[in-house]
Amino acid sequence: MQEIHSKENHFLCCSLKKKYKSVGAIIFYKGKYLIQKRDNKKNIFFPNFWGVFGGNVKNNENTKKAILRELKEELNLSFQEPIKKLSLKISSKNFKPVRDRIFYLCEPKIMKKKIKIYEGKDFALLSFHSLKKLNIVPWDFSAISYHYYDTVKNLQILPTKSKN
Repeated sequence: MQEIHSKENHFLCCSLKKKYKSVGAIIFYKGKYLIQKRDNKKNIFFPNFWGVFGGNVKNNENTKKAILRELKEELNLSFQEPIKKLSLKISSKNFKPVRDRIFYLCEPKIMKKKIKIYEGKDFALLSFHSLKKLNIVPWDFSAISYHYYDTVKNLQILPTKSKN
């Protein structure tokens, strides 16, 4: 199988693989989430939706290196050591191939006052309640929700072990 790396051939590339691995960054800064508005292109998943920054994991690349590379490419910002927060396996009859999506909590070393993005149409730094109103990539919203309820609100989201 020939490797296809251009973003224009993203859909073709992913449909040739049996499994697709990608990473996403939960960027939480001063109580808000930094998200991007995806391009409105026919060859990408969820065009014109909001989502987290991230992308493909390249061959022979681990997920931690992939998220740092993607953030450098898309935001040109430096981040603290990413913390793995959530892994999802996404599969449906309409969404193939199977996708492994790994989300990392990423804290910027320094947040610039003026951010320039190098991918996507726009970006926003929003509260959880504000971003709930947007059309957002479903699994990205799942990861942000998980972070919000588990870490920010510190709610008990898992059952407690009973003492028998």
